Parts: sequence; C-alpha cells; structure tokens
Amino acid sequence: MTLAAMLYVLVFIVFGIRISPNNEMLPRVRAGDLLFFYRLENNLKSGDAICYKVDGEKYIGRIMAASGDSIDIDDNGNVILNGAILVEDDIKGSTGKYDTNITYPIILGENEYFILADNRTLAKDSRYFGVVNKKSIEGKIIIVIRKDNI
Repeated sequence: MTLAAMLYVLVFIVFGIRISPNNEMLPRVRAGDLLFFYRLENNLKSGDAICYKVDGEKYIGRIMAASGDSIDIDDNGNVILNGAILVEDDIKGSTGKYDTNITYPIILGENEYFILADNRTLAKDSRYFGVVNKKSIEGKIIIVIRKDNI
C-alpha cells in the first residue's frame, strides 16, 4: 500500500478533521478550533462530544441521551435524563426549549441520540431539529487544537 493510500484511509475513513464553525460548544470549543474525530467509534454514550450532520449542515455537540433513555427539559431549563436532573457544570447559558414541534419527554429508539451543544443559548441542536440517528454521526471528537490569535 502506498503512503498516499494509507494517508487517505487514515484521514477520510478512520479519522476526520473539522474546523469549529461557531461558538456553540463554548466554553470547551471555540470558533476556529481544529477538531479531530474518530469515525469508527461504536460505543457512543452520554457526555461524548461528536461531529454530526443534519440536513446537510455540519454541527458539533454533546450526546445527552442514547437508545432507550428518556430525556426531558423542564420549564426551569433543567435537563432530566431517565427521571434525574443532570448537574452540568461546563455549559454556558440556560437550556430553554425551542418553539418547535418537539414534545417532551422523548424516549429514544434504537440508534437515536439527543444532542445538546454546551453553549445552550446559541445552539441549533436536538431542541431545534429533534433526535439524531446514529448514521448522521460522523465521529467522536478526540482532540481539540485551540486556535490562538497570534
């Protein structure tokens, strides 16, 4: 196998690279940060930061709930996973519901995920477009290289 073929397999099949397009994942990821993600992750779980696509648009977010889980957002902005309020220390803003056709609580089916961004006031996430199917997930973020203003 040639070096070019090996690089192609690594970059386009095993791993992926993306530049964060916005500040939806503040405080951990900022606009312009370089993200490396692992495409072959089969054990996605709550808390994993991921790259995914919805209707052709690319997003980054954090899995809040997976197959079989029940997820709710109450009127106070609390995220309730399987009946327990989640304590989230590293988010920005409050988790309000969006004025969409999504009704809570949501019980996730097989290969379905509920994804929220860490910067809750700016983000388009599952509150906006609903659950995300596993085939829409490009990979789990494994490295973030911070863009510095130099």
